[in-house]
Amino acid sequence: MKKIVYTLIILLVSSCMYAQQQVDGLKITFFDNETKTQTFQLNSADEWGYDPNTHQIFVKPIGGDLFVIDRSRFIQFEFPTINQNIKKAMFSGYVQKGPYLNGSSITITQLDEDLNQTGTVFSTQIIDNSGNFERRNIEFTSNFIELKADGYYFNEVKGEISASQLTLYGLADITNLSSVNVNILTHLERQRIMYLIQDGSLSFADAKQQAREEVLNIFKFVLPDDISNESLNIVDDAVLLAASVIIQGHLSTGEMSELLANISADIRKDGTLDNPVLGSQLKNNAAYLDLDLVKANMDQKYSGMGIDMNVSVDELKSYIQQFIDNCGFEQTSFITYPVEGRYGLNILNEEFVEATKTANRRVEYSVKAELPAGNSTLKIIIRPKSSEEGEEGNAWGGYNQGSDNNWNITRNNITRDSFTLTVIESGKPTDLSVIFLNDCIIEYYENGATEPTKVKEISVFE
Repeated sequence: MKKIVYTLIILLVSSCMYAQQQVDGLKITFFDNETKTQTFQLNSADEWGYDPNTHQIFVKPIGGDLFVIDRSRFIQFEFPTINQNIKKAMFSGYVQKGPYLNGSSITITQLDEDLNQTGTVFSTQIIDNSGNFERRNIEFTSNFIELKADGYYFNEVKGEISASQLTLYGLADITNLSSVNVNILTHLERQRIMYLIQDGSLSFADAKQQAREEVLNIFKFVLPDDISNESLNIVDDAVLLAASVIIQGHLSTGEMSELLANISADIRKDGTLDNPVLGSQLKNNAAYLDLDLVKANMDQKYSGMGIDMNVSVDELKSYIQQFIDNCGFEQTSFITYPVEGRYGLNILNEEFVEATKTANRRVEYSVKAELPAGNSTLKIIIRPKSSEEGEEGNAWGGYNQGSDNNWNITRNNITRDSFTLTVIESGKPTDLSVIFLNDCIIEYYENGATEPTKVKEISVFE
């Protein structure tokens, strides 16, 4: 804790009566024409006092002579820190990625004003599947703490328990707090706060406020100044849920943990996410989220505990779209169409425009697409070039039954020689064996589009 410094101008002091006082550790410095003349460091038995009538300072160190100083114009008093323990009858909070599971471990470490560990550590654990923890009758000699949570959590994107444990951190000034939450945002701001205090000499309050705003800016989110990241709860705050699902995407826990570590390291010194690869990962994650499913997963999880999920799907979608539109990062993950598949050249590849007709010999081709895991979708319509609506044309070819890996295939009612192919599950291999008899048109409907995102013609030769 820093010492409190008071500078008094003696000439303005006129109403105080002389009094002798004893203060352990009080430091008094006298100035004459702004030049330091003498400093006294007092112990508990030393005496000092001031007479406003004569403008004299009396200092009598223990076992020493009485000093009377009446030439000084300025006096500086440095009062020692008085350490008062901070006691909490109940200290609690929530750990949420999605919510951490019952039994996950919580470590509460006391820190000094430079955020160095003091050696005082308390342990507790989460007591239910909402991520709630508590520790009774806890006492600190400093108002700064670090919380560390280790455990499994509910993956709100997939609607299942994480396959491995995740570590999250949070820093807080608990002077006026008895509840502190740990989440994605408190974790991301931690290293930045430490840098601003230890290398930038900011106060904890200023460092916390600056880091909070910088972390929120990664996602292009804004919160009122009086709302801290450690006060957010995922059941009430769409900002926290949105940030959590953007970080999670369809990554494994290990991949997400690496992403968190890399972002924390990137923003540590300047507070901005400069690595375009990390930014693109966030945008890729956001692009393929099924937010209706996220909402359904969270509703089901919390309803089982008798807790209302107060974040609406519209709020969540609004924040995710806000990030996608304004983040400035490049999306690098798309539906792709490799040159070849298991059965030969891929007819969906943009370079494929000519095919050989199956006649005396069978010539096979692949229908192959690679979809990012998540909410990516693809529908392909293959129809004869000569057919018109309501009219039967020359068959374009056909597919080999039993080769339809991850494709759902239907024949259209309008033209029986027209087929619709729909990818069953994103993130999994897709392939299909086809042959050609005549020229055809291929229409692509990507990610829920109602109009073709691209159309091409395949010319078929003998």
